[in-house]
Amino acid sequence: MKVSYPATVIAMLCLLLLTNVNSFATRRTKAFSPFPLSGAGLTTVGKTLVSLPYQSTNNENAKWVHSSDEAVAEAYAVPKKIVEKPSISLNSVKMYLLPTAQKDGSKSEYPLVISPKSDASQAFLTQFLERNRQWVDAALLSFGAVLFRGFDIDTVEKIETSIRSFEPNLNNSYRGTSPRNAQEGSRYIFSAAEVPSTYPIAQHLEMSFLPSPPKRLFFGALKAPKVVGGETSLADFRRVYRDIPVKLRNKLDAKKLRYTRTHQRTGSRFTSDVASMQSWEDVFGTSDKTEVEQMARDENMPVRWEGRNHDTFVSEFVSEPFQLHPETKEAVWFNHVQVFHWTSFPAELLLAFLRTKEWRFLARSIAVGLQSMLLYGMLGKKMALNVTFGDGTPISLLEMHQIRSAIRRNMVFNRWQQGDLIMIDNFSTSHGRQPTYDKGRKVVVAWSDPLEKRNEMVAENA
Repeated sequence: MKVSYPATVIAMLCLLLLTNVNSFATRRTKAFSPFPLSGAGLTTVGKTLVSLPYQSTNNENAKWVHSSDEAVAEAYAVPKKIVEKPSISLNSVKMYLLPTAQKDGSKSEYPLVISPKSDASQAFLTQFLERNRQWVDAALLSFGAVLFRGFDIDTVEKIETSIRSFEPNLNNSYRGTSPRNAQEGSRYIFSAAEVPSTYPIAQHLEMSFLPSPPKRLFFGALKAPKVVGGETSLADFRRVYRDIPVKLRNKLDAKKLRYTRTHQRTGSRFTSDVASMQSWEDVFGTSDKTEVEQMARDENMPVRWEGRNHDTFVSEFVSEPFQLHPETKEAVWFNHVQVFHWTSFPAELLLAFLRTKEWRFLARSIAVGLQSMLLYGMLGKKMALNVTFGDGTPISLLEMHQIRSAIRRNMVFNRWQQGDLIMIDNFSTSHGRQPTYDKGRKVVVAWSDPLEKRNEMVAENA
C-alpha cells in the first residue's frame, strides 16, 4: 500500500498540536504562586499533622479541608496522611502548596514549599532536616516533592551539605541519558544537563529504564532564569497512570516495552537527538570496552558491539511499563516512552511555544517534526535511545498522543528562584526541563543510592 508522505506529515503535526492544545484546555499552565498553608493541607490535629486534600468544593478559595478536629476530617472520607509532628522548628517556617487544576475538577497541589520565617541560614535548614528527617520523608511520600525556598543555599558546598543532612547516602554512578558534569569541589553534585538550554527534556523518572533507579533526586538552583521557561517541571506519575486509557495500559502490560540504547565512541555535537551527544565513554567513564562490559553485566544491562570497528555500544532489553511504589504500593507510570519516542522532541518544543509564545520554539518544532518524520517515521532510522512495544512493534502516533495528554494534565511549572532546593520522590514524581533562551540558568542535581524495582505491577482489566 502506498503511503502519502504529505498526508502523513500533516497527520503527525496535527497530532502534536492536539496533544498540547487538548491537555492545555483542562488546566492553566502558567507558573503558579503559592498560597499560605494554613487552611491549605497540613493542619494540626492534637499532636499530629494531617494532610487532607479537599476534592469536592465549588469555592475557589477553599482548596483544602482545614479542621482542628479529626472527627470532622473523618467525615469527609478523603485520603489523608498522618505525619508525626516535627520535633523542632515547625513554627519557624512557612509552608505553601503550588496548585494544579486536574481534568476531573479536583486539586492536586504539589510540591510542598517550605520557607523560613526569620532564620534563613543554611545552618538552620541543616538542623531542620537532621531533626525532622522522618517528617520530611513522610511529606515526600504524600506530596511527591518538597521545595525549600528562601534559604541561603546558593553554592555547591551549601547544597551538598543541606542534602546530606537529609540523605547521607548520595551516589555518583550515572547511567542516564543527558550529559552531566561533576561540579568543582564535589563528587556528588552534577550539572543537571549539559545540553543547550533551548533543548526541552520531557517528563521522566530518573533512569526508570534501569533495574535499580535512584530512590530520590535533589535539584538546586545556583542561578535562576529571568523569563518564563527554564523551569524544572514536575508531574505526578501516579495520576498519569490513572489517566492513561485502560485499553493502552492493558496493551502495555501484555507486550511490555523494548528499549534500545546506542552510543558511539564519540558523541555528536549538533543534533536534535540529545542522547547521541553522549558517547559510551561518557556513560561509563572509561575507554576500555572490557570494563564497559563488566559494568554493564554488574547492572544487568545486556551489551553487544556493532559497527565497522565493533565500537558502537548497543544495549537492548525489555522492561515493565508500570511499578508499584515500594512504600505506598500505589500504581505508577514508570517508563521512558515519552522521552525515547521519536515524536517527543518536536512535541516538547510545541509545548514550549504554547507556554511562552516564543516563535522560535514553534519554528523549531515544525522543522524538527518534519525531519523526524522523514528520518524515523519513513526511512526507519533509529534514535540513539529508541522505544517500541516489547515485541518490536512501534508505538503509534495516537498512542503517544494519549500518553502525552495524560502527562500534560498533571504537570506543574515552578519558576526557579536562586537558592531553591527541591527534593523529589523518584518512584512517584517525574521531572523535566522546559527550554529557555535565557543563558543565565544554572541548576545542579544529586541523587540517592539506587533502589531495586520489584516489578509487581499488573495493569487493571477493563
